[in-house]
Amino acid sequence: MMPITEDSAMMRSLAVAGAVLTVGISLGACYLAPFGPDPVQYAALAVIDGRPTAVVAVCGRPTVVVDVYLDEDTMDDSLHKWSVTVTLPDQVQDAEVELLGAARPGWEITSNEEEVVGTGPGSFTVVPLTSIEPGHHYNLDSSDGGPEGSSAPTVTFTTDDLPKIGAGQVLATVDFDHSKIVSRESFVKERCD
Repeated sequence: MMPITEDSAMMRSLAVAGAVLTVGISLGACYLAPFGPDPVQYAALAVIDGRPTAVVAVCGRPTVVVDVYLDEDTMDDSLHKWSVTVTLPDQVQDAEVELLGAARPGWEITSNEEEVVGTGPGSFTVVPLTSIEPGHHYNLDSSDGGPEGSSAPTVTFTTDDLPKIGAGQVLATVDFDHSKIVSRESFVKERCD
């Protein structure tokens, strides 16, 4: 048996402190993750040739997913949604995706049929969104999830917002409660820098 000396007690104390610090940092990272960088909303709303269109900052990604859905409570536990995955040509900075548009080369519309999500209480039906109508609120999303499942703010809009968006402009999110009209060029630059 080794005698306990002041040096060996100090070494043990340092080892215990190091282990506690390592565990604390590991656990702290899990809890601090939601306070890390916010996830990015890569889509903004434009009006091109009179049609509501997502302008998506590509930022080097080979594909983008664009979702638009009705943002209202329905009595029938349904989510009205249109979704498309777009494969992009190389070297583009941004992409235009006409909302509810017909399939084009490189597009895969993934919301063509009703789909039940979940079972029992809390389940709901995803129903294809086929039109954007006055008097309703819609959300536009093309974001990557953040830490611990956090999400970026979506672009919330109604048909009343469309005439306010001029040529070369987009309606972009500021935060979860606010959007603003900015130039398309500045939106893409800000999202990809």
